[in-house]
Amino acid sequence: MKKMFMMMAMMAMTLTVSAQSEEVKTPWDSSPVVEIAVADGKFTMTTRKNDQVAIDIPKQVRTKKGDYVLTLDGKRLVYAIVTDAKNPLKPEVVMLNTEYEDNENGTPKVDKQQLEPGTFLVVKTAPGAWTPGARIALKKSRWQMGKFVAEQDGKVLMLMNGSTPEVGIYPKADVKLLPLKEMLKPGEMVTMNRAKMASLCMDNWKVKKVNAAIGRVWIAFGPSETIKIMSIPDVSKLLK
Repeated sequence: MKKMFMMMAMMAMTLTVSAQSEEVKTPWDSSPVVEIAVADGKFTMTTRKNDQVAIDIPKQVRTKKGDYVLTLDGKRLVYAIVTDAKNPLKPEVVMLNTEYEDNENGTPKVDKQQLEPGTFLVVKTAPGAWTPGARIALKKSRWQMGKFVAEQDGKVLMLMNGSTPEVGIYPKADVKLLPLKEMLKPGEMVTMNRAKMASLCMDNWKVKKVNAAIGRVWIAFGPSETIKIMSIPDVSKLLK
């Protein structure tokens, strides 16, 4: 951790990231905890030292059903899935950071909201696209999941999943880019992210069923087949 702080302290004070380009104007700073706000067409992350990083939100963002978007829910920058795009500028979405019933027959809590223009970003899902909001994982002693913010000089600025918004700077070689709309099938073994409390992951869960329309997957663990209903971005079969 001390090494990471030293690396961050060597970097500059502000960063602006365009959702439509790879341009990075300046690097980052020295404090891992950030406050996140949305205003003036951007998400702004502010450290305790008042240094900032901003992700631009393109004007007149239009959505379609099934899009994954990045939006602010409380103090966390989270994924949501568009379930109704009759008004593509103000879509109805299902939030993907809520807890669900932990039993196989439980009905998932479907938290629908209508988003206002300037408060969300459609996350690009093209293979290999390192764009703001992309789903990424860091390999330490255990995998940790988060969201890509920016890249510079072979290092990645990562917003970690968890109840407290934290960022970290890591070598790009240590970070794995994951597809946002991962195709999961019953019977597959997956790693799940304990994203409601931390960014750490747990292995050896088995997919029981998938409802891609609302971004949910039912997974089971062990002989007792304890069931958890997770959001699809919190589960991956690609982390070994």
